[in-house]
Amino acid sequence: MHVRGKILLVDDNEDLCRNLADILKLKKYEVTVVYDGTRAIEAIKKRGFDVVLMDVKMPGISGIETLKIIKQINPDLSVIFITAFADDIFYKQGLKDGDVEVVQKPMDIDKFLDRINTIVTKKRIR
Repeated sequence: MHVRGKILLVDDNEDLCRNLADILKLKKYEVTVVYDGTRAIEAIKKRGFDVVLMDVKMPGISGIETLKIIKQINPDLSVIFITAFADDIFYKQGLKDGDVEVVQKPMDIDKFLDRINTIVTKKRIR
């Protein structure tokens, strides 16, 4: 089976993770799911990913704090925040990097999948 790309999905909502992982797997992505920022950091240290899909508000380390650590480990890693909480402070803190985007919940799944495909394709071309 040809894998389109490797995705790390980080969210404390297990139902959302399960559903989104199933959709991504149907689209031929390899998906690793973790439920908090600490596990996301561990996963990134162990293996390479094309894109990280991450919630902002999680127990323990927030998505913003996780992003800062992720960018120290791999500055070129693309991150898409999936959140219902995208305010001005978040944008000022989280979107300084061109490899960071925000998708508002509820999301248009087709547009979301198109965006992931675009990011992964660009990474694979590099």
